[in-house]
Parts: sequence; structure tokens; C-alpha cells
Amino acid sequence: MEDKTRKFYYQKLLELLKESGYDAVLLAPSEELEFLTGFSPMLCERFQGYFLTAKGEAFYFCNLLYADQMEAAYHGEIPIYSWFDGDGMLCELTRVFEKYQLTGSKILVNQAVQAFQILDIHKALGVEFGNGNSLFEEIRIHKTQEELEGLQKAAEIADKAFEKVTGFIRAGLTEGEIGNFLKEQMAMLGGQNCGAMVASGPNAGYPHYCEDKRVVQKGDMIILDYGCVWNGMHSDMSRTVFVEEIRPKWGEIYDIVDAAQHAGQDAVYKGAYIPNIDYAARSVIEKAGYGGYFPYRLGHGIGYSVHEAPYIHGNNKWHLEPGMAFSVEPGIYLPGEGGVRIENIVTLDLRGNRKVLNQATREKIVCGK
Repeated sequence: MEDKTRKFYYQKLLELLKESGYDAVLLAPSEELEFLTGFSPMLCERFQGYFLTAKGEAFYFCNLLYADQMEAAYHGEIPIYSWFDGDGMLCELTRVFEKYQLTGSKILVNQAVQAFQILDIHKALGVEFGNGNSLFEEIRIHKTQEELEGLQKAAEIADKAFEKVTGFIRAGLTEGEIGNFLKEQMAMLGGQNCGAMVASGPNAGYPHYCEDKRVVQKGDMIILDYGCVWNGMHSDMSRTVFVEEIRPKWGEIYDIVDAAQHAGQDAVYKGAYIPNIDYAARSVIEKAGYGGYFPYRLGHGIGYSVHEAPYIHGNNKWHLEPGMAFSVEPGIYLPGEGGVRIENIVTLDLRGNRKVLNQATREKIVCGK
């Protein structure tokens, strides 16, 4: 991310913080910290974090173990306060909070702040902590033109990798071998931080499957869920393919999911009410009798993180606005049998026009014949 873009988001966060009525915001090491400052250290059990006050003051508080690293990372632009294991964290934090008038204050936290630490700070310093997640999501829910172009390029890399992997998949390979092939293809195309989930046969019945040891067999369906990063922007795409043959039941389920994905995608337009988008896809699956086998929201926002706002589900009372980007990914999952998912990333450009970023074929593909 360019420095001017980072400064824009930093200023936007400060404005939202002032409007919130809170005195400061605390970011523990995380994607959000790297997004806002360009650096995030390793997170461990020792308390540390970046503080931004509503007055516009910023400082970093960490264990002595990290002090030199943070000085180098932030180039002396903000004060770094550290504490030694043998002295304890709260003594030094008390002095720092007194300096910045944060004792007894109200502080918003990001999702990486550990609860056991803020409970101790609340008890010792009377600080009231609040959920700052909405602030971090709001500052990046509307993508810039540069960010939309990054999302498009990342999606194109995922599309091209799909073209390659369908000729590679065959019975006898492990899920891990297929996943590694996908990651290698994306890396060769310039993708960074490439990742892939490959769920075959009965494992495809788990929406967030996380293993890779099963050997692919004839008659399997395989869910491929994968993506990469381009210029800070993520891709996230899912396709389901079949090995050597398509069993009639799963061919029918594939058609239902395909129709649901089209319905959700077609419901996207400037001003669309998000619950209606979820319903458009979900109702197709429910009418086919599989409503109980679609156990999650229709989609999630995407950008500097794979999952961010806006979340596409029936309880999100937002309307779509220009610059938003998100997945549309219905699925049907039968425990112990298998599953099907089809996922595209959809955006609204700065004029509010819908664009489907993933263009990889969604026809039924039989691999390894």
C-alpha cells in the first residue's frame, strides 16, 4: 500500500474515533495493525499494542523484548514504551496512561487484543474497553479504484490457476498435492500469500475443512477454495469438480448450487438490501429441499483481509454502496457424504455498476478421465 493511501485510512480512523465518544483505540499485532502502519510484530502472551488517542497522539507499548524491533519499524515517528518481564507490565503502563490521560478512559480494541490482558488493565486502571471492530471495517469497506483493480488482478490469477488444476487432478493424488499445485500456479502468475483448501469426497461435506491427507478416488467431488494476494488485495474463489464421473445425485445438487449462486449474484446492484441478496440465493436451495444443508452466510467482504465487511447475511441491515466488494458463495453440504460450493467475488465499481470478478468456467468438469 502506498504511504498516501495508508495516511488516508489513518486519518479516517482518527475521525471515526473522535465521533465514537471513546478516548483512544488499541490495536494488538494483526492484519489491521499492518494495514494501518505497515508493520505488525509477532503476537504472544505479553501485552503489546499500538495506541491512537482521540487527540491524535500515537504510541506503541510493548515488552522490552520487542522494543528495538518496534523502534526500527516505526523509524522513530512515535514513542515506544517498554516493560521488563521482571518488573511487570502494569507498573509501566500506569505511568504511560497517566502521561496520556488514559487512566479511567474509554478505549476501543481490535479483534486481536487478548481478553485476559484487558481484564487486568480494567481492574488496575479503571479503563472501559469497547469493541472497535466496526471502526476498522468501516474505514475500508469502500474500495478505491486502485484497490478494485488489485482485486480484479488477484481474481484473474485464481481463474488462470483453475484452468491448470483441472488438467492436473486425477484419482490417486492427495488433497495436499492438489492444493500445492494450485498455490504453485498462482505464485508463478505473480500471486503472493497463496492459499488453498482442497476437500474431496466426504471431506467436501465440511464447509471449512482444514486437512489435506485424503487420497482422491473415482467418483469424488472436490471443492477447491483458494486465492492469493496482489498489491495487498486478496482473491477468494471456489469451484467444485468431479473425478472420472458425476454421480446423478451430485449432478443435481451441483445444478441447485449453481442456480443459487446465479440468483445471489444477480441480486447485487447499487442500493440493494443485503438480506435480500442472501435470500435470493438461499431460497433456491430451500425450495429444492436442502435449506438445512446451507449452514452459513452467503458471503463476506474482501480486500486487505479475506474476510471483512460487508457480510452478506439476513441480519445485516445495510444497503450496497459503490466500492463494496464481497463473495457470493452458496453451498450444500451433506455430512459424511460430500458437498458442493461455487464462489465468485462481486464488486460495485465507483459508479455503482456490478462486476463479477471471477470468470472461470462454472460448467460441470470431470477430471482424470
